[in-house]
Amino acid sequence: MRECPEDLSFRSSISLTDRDEMDMCEGNIMTYGVSYMHLRVNNDVTVSNFVWVNSFTLASQGLFMVVGGLLEKRVGPKLTCLIGSTIFSGGIMLTFFTINYSLATVYLTYGLMAGLGTALSYASPLACGMRWFPEHKGLINGLIVGGFGLGALLSTTIQTYFLNPDNVSPDSDGYFNDDDLLDKVPNVFFLLGGVFILMEYVGCILISTPTRDIEDRSLVPVEDEQIQTNTTAFCVKADLSPKEVLRTKLFYILWFIYMFNGVAVSYISAMYKTFGQTFIKDDHFLAMVGSLAALFNASGRILWGRIMDKTSFKTSLRILSTLFSILLCTLPTTKYMGKPGYAVWIWCIYLTFSGTFAVMPTATEKAFGSKNYAANYGLIFTCQAISSPLMAALNQLMLTAIGFTGCLLTMGSVVLLSVGMSFFLPNGL
Repeated sequence: MRECPEDLSFRSSISLTDRDEMDMCEGNIMTYGVSYMHLRVNNDVTVSNFVWVNSFTLASQGLFMVVGGLLEKRVGPKLTCLIGSTIFSGGIMLTFFTINYSLATVYLTYGLMAGLGTALSYASPLACGMRWFPEHKGLINGLIVGGFGLGALLSTTIQTYFLNPDNVSPDSDGYFNDDDLLDKVPNVFFLLGGVFILMEYVGCILISTPTRDIEDRSLVPVEDEQIQTNTTAFCVKADLSPKEVLRTKLFYILWFIYMFNGVAVSYISAMYKTFGQTFIKDDHFLAMVGSLAALFNASGRILWGRIMDKTSFKTSLRILSTLFSILLCTLPTTKYMGKPGYAVWIWCIYLTFSGTFAVMPTATEKAFGSKNYAANYGLIFTCQAISSPLMAALNQLMLTAIGFTGCLLTMGSVVLLSVGMSFFLPNGL
């Protein structure tokens, strides 16, 4: 395809509009935030109830992403992303105040507001990307959401070296008790919010949609059936509206697949560092593992998007979900492997589960069309409004009863349910 100025501006926006991926960053900053609130604000705040912050973020994102899709159709992707970015970064910066007040207000700013901001601006870049490159939708979605996941490399590094430059380890109870570290915890939210909003605004200015129609040669016209399968493509006769999507069986299959994978993703993203702290007393090492995991997170999205382009959604989903399940179930064995084993497992987990966020948007567009893609993907993403609170509730109950090993085995089993659901997908998708 001939390169034009709009192509270049869109490609630039891929790396600039994507913010820190909240799931992953939460696993790192949670250890500092919960220590601050437990020791300085309210000693009833613990890991088990602080993890709800991440759940509120994802639940809010799930509930409001369809609103972002509808807003994008009315005012365009640029303004939609500007509004979402402002709300997102504003929520992060307001946590400077709320973390000194109560956990409920942290749920509001770092949870609900950040989730709402993400919801409004998440799907628009994906929709733009597929309009620019309709023949390589999986790869393009992988590149865009890869930038989203790569944001954690920056944020985790900022958090750790701003708060804990001396590599202080938590006490035996799991909380950081160093006064110098705790004094800086509120400030890190203002710092992160400021960095994010500068990057976001640059990306919002650069994002654009094609000024002309670009032919999608990957689709074959459908004459007689609303949904037709052939050897290379899964096609729809017409773009389905959100109301029409809700009347299809395929929507609910995709919804449950995303929910099953989402429960496990939410769990490991929030708890990977807390699990590592049970046998590794080196905060800088754990932060390094989290930072480099962002690279695997980003590359995995590109890799799995490309695999889907070459195979199908059904095939790529089955492979990545099976690998994800195996890695979760065997993660407890890293206690006997030390630092190298733990690092390799976490990186492989991020390389694997990251594919979910590349293949699901592409599958949604292939199944229901491109015209209402952002709103339809928002409907699929509502599963996060259930999976994230479910994860937090299960974590509170299960961590005490069966420990990390039991939790990880359970999460691995949940992921296998999405493999089972894949057998109900139509051929060709």
